[in-house]
Amino acid sequence: MARTARQTMNALRRSTTLHIHSTAELAGRVESAGAALDKKHREKGQEPLRRKPVLVPIDTRASETGIELAPWQVLHALSRGYTLAGQGMARGLAEHWLSLKFCEALDGNRAGAMDLTDKGRTPERWYKSMQARELAVGFGLAAAEQLVQERYPDHSVSVVEASTVLRAGWPLAVSQRNKTGRPRPDYLIEAWKPGEPSKITFVACRGNHQKAGKRSGRTRSTTIQQLIKGSELTEGMQIGPWNSVPCLVLSTEILGQGGVVVNVLQSPGEAALPLRLPNAPGNADEEIPDKSGVPYPNAIHMPARAGRRARNVDGFQIGTGDLAWFGQLLARTGAAGLSAFSGGGRNTAQYLTARQGREHYEAPAAAATSSTDDAEFHVGGVRFVGTDHVFRIDSVRVEAFSGMADSLYELIRKGSVEEYREEASRFRATLRGAAESAGWNGPLSVRPDGTLMALSILPVRKRRVP
Repeated sequence: MARTARQTMNALRRSTTLHIHSTAELAGRVESAGAALDKKHREKGQEPLRRKPVLVPIDTRASETGIELAPWQVLHALSRGYTLAGQGMARGLAEHWLSLKFCEALDGNRAGAMDLTDKGRTPERWYKSMQARELAVGFGLAAAEQLVQERYPDHSVSVVEASTVLRAGWPLAVSQRNKTGRPRPDYLIEAWKPGEPSKITFVACRGNHQKAGKRSGRTRSTTIQQLIKGSELTEGMQIGPWNSVPCLVLSTEILGQGGVVVNVLQSPGEAALPLRLPNAPGNADEEIPDKSGVPYPNAIHMPARAGRRARNVDGFQIGTGDLAWFGQLLARTGAAGLSAFSGGGRNTAQYLTARQGREHYEAPAAAATSSTDDAEFHVGGVRFVGTDHVFRIDSVRVEAFSGMADSLYELIRKGSVEEYREEASRFRATLRGAAESAGWNGPLSVRPDGTLMALSILPVRKRRVP
């Protein structure tokens, strides 16, 4: 029997368990499969692809207890991840509302675990591929954010799409003739706190629909290959000394045993960007140009290891002399994402460089395709401003809202990134209290960065027949 719109809304807000699988056995299988892949390359006279020297299980309770979150929080993570990812060309509308097509795809099963609904399990073939690719971003980012937050509990966490950041300094394709992209992580997670250096984590997330076979207890081969691919992607970018940045590689089994399962391994490390000080280089309130003359080929210096001499290899490298610039770039790109998520349009353009697509947000907006920051929403005494979008679940008209706390968005709008971060850090407890006391009867997700995404059923509107 088909679910009603109200049942769908209740399913989206209901807390469930997202299973996390991270074991020494999983790390061993990835290492063995990677070694076999390297052997095949050598037999063909090819250079094996570079990967992280070591992947190990995560060292948190999440691998034992899972992560508690609602499907709507997953869709919020997906929306924030796609805000500047260029998935559509509608200046914010097509990008971050992509997640809404999955409103009827997620629910908790009888065991209280995150799972697909009957409708989510029966997509057409093309949609199935899209579902694995896009939901993997939502599940992967939701898990990665919580893991980073557990590591830095008194920090705020921002997620920025890696390609958007890198366009300000590097060509993403290998060459003009060969348009294949250079390996790089999917996302950068910045854990930040005013007065302290930001901590950076690389993230690569993939997903699949491969069903468990007779050996249902074993991790599936597609998952192993996706974790290997994630190791290759995260190895393609370096900040500071070689392999000092921690990485999370994730592969989500959409049809996992007992519900959705996120397989995750980590490459340990600690990487901090220089502390930004008032009136010093790297202040995020100042406009930043595209970086010219950045050395790209053979930019990464690999120290001697495993019997091989030290050497320089190709990759995205942020040297020690560029760390302040990169911290400024990361903070401003994150601010652009906050503005676009709230329908900021031209407010977004002020934070992007030309190569990052500034003109995409400066162009006049078409009324049917753009979003604008003229909507408001009140939760627990806090006013949020942002944009809205009306669609239908079956025949019921539903309104989605995305935006930021008014006081925080005003700082982003006027270009005060550093002040926004200070205020957001002080505002975290207020946001948490507002979400807990909201009494909202629909899906609602509030994040520590000040963003909110909510869903509500619109009242029936009677039309007069002429």
